[in-house]
Amino acid sequence: MCAISGIISKTDKTVSEEALKAMSNRMILRGPDESGLYNNGKIGLAHRRLAIIDTVTGQQPMSINNGDYVIVYNGEVYNFREIRSLLENNGCKFITESDTEVVINAYIYYGLEKCLDLLEGMYAFAIYDKKKDKVFIVRDKLGEKPLFYYQDKDYFFFASELKAFKPTLRKFSIDKTALNLFVSIAYIPAPRTIYNEIKKLEQGHYLEIDSKRHIYNHMYYDVASIELKDSFDDYETATTKIRSMVENSVRKRMVSDVPIGAFLSGGIDSSIVCAVMSKYSDQPINTFSIGFEQKEYDETERAKILAKHIGANHTQYTMRYDDVLNILDDILFYYDEPYGGSSAIAAYYVAQIAAKSVKVVLTGDCADELMGGYEKYLGAYYTTRYKRIPTFLRTPFEFIVKHIPENSYTNNFLRKANKVIRYSKDIGFDLYYDFLCVAYNDGERSRLMKTGNFVETKQYYKELYDRINPNLSFLQKQQLMDVGRVLEGQMFVKVDRACMHCSLENRAPFIDSTIMNYALSINDEYKIKGRNKKRILKDAFRDLLPKDTLKFSKRGFRVPVDYWLRNELKEELLILCSKDFLEKQGLFEYEYVKGLIDAHISQKENNRNKLWNLYVFQKWYVNATKN
Repeated sequence: MCAISGIISKTDKTVSEEALKAMSNRMILRGPDESGLYNNGKIGLAHRRLAIIDTVTGQQPMSINNGDYVIVYNGEVYNFREIRSLLENNGCKFITESDTEVVINAYIYYGLEKCLDLLEGMYAFAIYDKKKDKVFIVRDKLGEKPLFYYQDKDYFFFASELKAFKPTLRKFSIDKTALNLFVSIAYIPAPRTIYNEIKKLEQGHYLEIDSKRHIYNHMYYDVASIELKDSFDDYETATTKIRSMVENSVRKRMVSDVPIGAFLSGGIDSSIVCAVMSKYSDQPINTFSIGFEQKEYDETERAKILAKHIGANHTQYTMRYDDVLNILDDILFYYDEPYGGSSAIAAYYVAQIAAKSVKVVLTGDCADELMGGYEKYLGAYYTTRYKRIPTFLRTPFEFIVKHIPENSYTNNFLRKANKVIRYSKDIGFDLYYDFLCVAYNDGERSRLMKTGNFVETKQYYKELYDRINPNLSFLQKQQLMDVGRVLEGQMFVKVDRACMHCSLENRAPFIDSTIMNYALSINDEYKIKGRNKKRILKDAFRDLLPKDTLKFSKRGFRVPVDYWLRNELKEELLILCSKDFLEKQGLFEYEYVKGLIDAHISQKENNRNKLWNLYVFQKWYVNATKN
């Protein structure tokens, strides 16, 4: 895992080597092992390396064919050995054992688009083709690896993280559409960043910068255009295939020249990954988990059950607020822009623990999107049944739900009940979008934002939804939306930043094109039957897991921010949302915010998502606007 950056001159001005080094050095945590530069005066490329494969000879920038081609590369291509074999059969000679050399040779032999079609993995890279005097800057198909860019009249800049562009970040302005997206969904999806002037390269896209320094943005992969061939496999056959695909994917991601381990949350997905790793490892695997003093958030007992079952070397830590207090700012600010997923705190801590023992971890991420694991996928199930209830019975039920006090015992029920009530009139895309807005729905956001700050965001998601094959089921459409939009900005960002903060590489075996295409094609009931989510995944690995594991409800690395916002973080929240501060800032309506805080602190409502989102943004804003 690495960091890449570059500066390309658009005029007769030369590229400063000092500026190139400064950009690279700001991302040292992504690549603490080595650094390297290429600079011909007009094109500068920089690389920082966290050595995982071919730790001796895989240095970058990598130049081949007497300097005709130069590459800087961040990521892992899991099928690079197969691609290397194809290239060797066609006469290609290799000097190193690295996947970087495979990528650059695949580009030379096949051309860029065929090369990208072959690659299975996570990556962001830049290739300078001296013969064509062109630079190609690429982001992987689903956006696992980040890539940012901006330009002024003289130069084009790109980097793996926003922090590479400092100190010029202080000269940028807030993108109001990005702000509205963040307020609603708790993250900022590509191509936007919180800054008007800086963009994310979208997943499945590459930039072509030609000899005249014209810049072209190409889409080479589009989730909406995936041809999902109907699978007529019976359930037993499908279960066997899923088992084989997942095991093969895990084995590929276990390839490493450095120590490797796994995050173990105690849920189904990470338990399966760990169990498969244990099956194919000739020694006990290393597993890592995080817990909390608040028992309703703690999953360490679940993790212990699985770790004992597979004989893992298990490390776990119970996190207290005192642990978080001194480092919370560092965790939040490392993201460089607002990120509202509170589980990022736990992700950082478990990464920190793992990094003391290993340099690579496997995770269970993304199984929910492919196998139907989210509660929101039951939205249609619940609302359909709710609509069957006569109105004279629904009315008193809704009255009771409205007046039940929120606490640790009723929160889960009330959250689900209120969603069913609220979304019972929605269908299709509207239902999906409502579930997507985890913090503020459009109506709430219109009350939160001051006049002139509200921006419509629904179309960003509607555009992709409308391009999906209309003959697919609603579940398939939801899954494609999550894979095509949500993963890039939410899950991948959380895990990538948490791990890179600790100089740790993460790999997600469930993100594999073979698994993805098959899982999305099979019968919906194989994935969800009634309320039984991830049915086929649980049945495929039933023999490898303890029986109790199969009954566990989904939690993940949840964090008790609702409790902290009423206690340890209360004072800071009140300062960041005070009337003077909000009126000076000019973004949010004080009276609406005050109502949310008062209701949360008095425990009349659990506004954890709304207030955590606001808290995170305000923290970022204060830090970003410091003199």
